[in-house]
Amino acid sequence: MALTRYELPFSDPTPDLAPTAARILEAAKRVLSRDGFRALTFETIAREAGENPALIRYHFGSKAGLLAALVDSVLYQEAVELIEQLTAVPAGAERHRRLLALHEGLPQDTDAYRNFFELIPHILRDDELRPHLRGLFDWYRKLDAWALKDADDAQPPEHIAPMALLTVAIADGIALQKLADPDLDFEPAFDLWRRLVLGYVESGGEAGGEGGGEPD
Repeated sequence: MALTRYELPFSDPTPDLAPTAARILEAAKRVLSRDGFRALTFETIAREAGENPALIRYHFGSKAGLLAALVDSVLYQEAVELIEQLTAVPAGAERHRRLLALHEGLPQDTDAYRNFFELIPHILRDDELRPHLRGLFDWYRKLDAWALKDADDAQPPEHIAPMALLTVAIADGIALQKLADPDLDFEPAFDLWRRLVLGYVESGGEAGGEGGGEPD
């Protein structure tokens, strides 16, 4: 079964944008990363992009339209990188370990997670943007379930879904703690988590299943 079965709940808007709009969007990303959500004003973004503030409204309609494009663009890149990494290895034990290694590496990408956590509170309060976050998490859970099954031509077993939810929650939760405490040593926790996940998957969903081998 191809990974495209789980289509992204959003698309990268950049290729469809006029050059000026693309520059504005990239400027908005830089402002968000450097100064946070409160700095995302038309004036600040326009100054960063070297464009007239009126062009932001022309290309995106409103701040909500710009924010929607920004959310899609930020989240899309993360999703594409996960797909490329996971499809590079065969289904089964190797892909299981690649998924866990990718999750372990995510908290180290503090810039990407800082943008993500800057956006989340505002997405949750916006009736138009909230479905993006819901769709994102649904897609990530499906992706993890796909990566944790044993063969590409099989449906993920029912017992995989709860573990997929936990893998997403643990990766995001540790990333948040890492942002709060840059010196946090989370590797021992990931070693334990890896053993639990692999043991559970290899035992067919037995809560106390043995397995997982030594940490990589």
